[in-house]
Amino acid sequence: MQRPLPSSKRPVLAALLALALAGSAWLGIAPAAAHAELIGSSPTDGTTVRTLADSVSLTFGEAVSSPAAVVVKDAAGTQVQAGDPTIDGGVVTEQLSGTGAPGQYTLDYRVVSDDGHPVTGELTFTVSGGAPSTGAGALGATPSTASAADSGGSFWGRHGAQIVLAGLALVAGAFLLRVGLRARSY
Repeated sequence: MQRPLPSSKRPVLAALLALALAGSAWLGIAPAAAHAELIGSSPTDGTTVRTLADSVSLTFGEAVSSPAAVVVKDAAGTQVQAGDPTIDGGVVTEQLSGTGAPGQYTLDYRVVSDDGHPVTGELTFTVSGGAPSTGAGALGATPSTASAADSGGSFWGRHGAQIVLAGLALVAGAFLLRVGLRARSY
């Protein structure tokens, strides 16, 4: 038969368990935060634009590196990108060519995160009609980037609950450890 744990050691054990919980919560955050995430695009995913611009851009939450690939296809499946994309920190820009025919366009991308991992995704947008023109204004509106809060792309948006839980566990662990040490001294 096991002896019950002395009451003076219970707070210390509880503090150690709280610290272990906080540590495991923090370890769960670190790997997910390592990869670049798309935080905006022009045109924005799912939007309708009047005319096809001369380029599309993708904005990531951190710098990305080569190789990068952006493939833009019109409704008929014809590729309309022209050449290789350019990378400027966290912004990837792909020049477009083609007629800008009305219909749904698909944009597939693959970039390399700062930590060396590939990041891929797909966006869609619709061209309602009109000939292609130059500049971002051809989208029919000022180029927009989805806010990090809207897309869930911000670090806090993705991990806020885990951070709060880890903080509470650390505070509780410190409190219980202090109570345990005080109980020993009496």
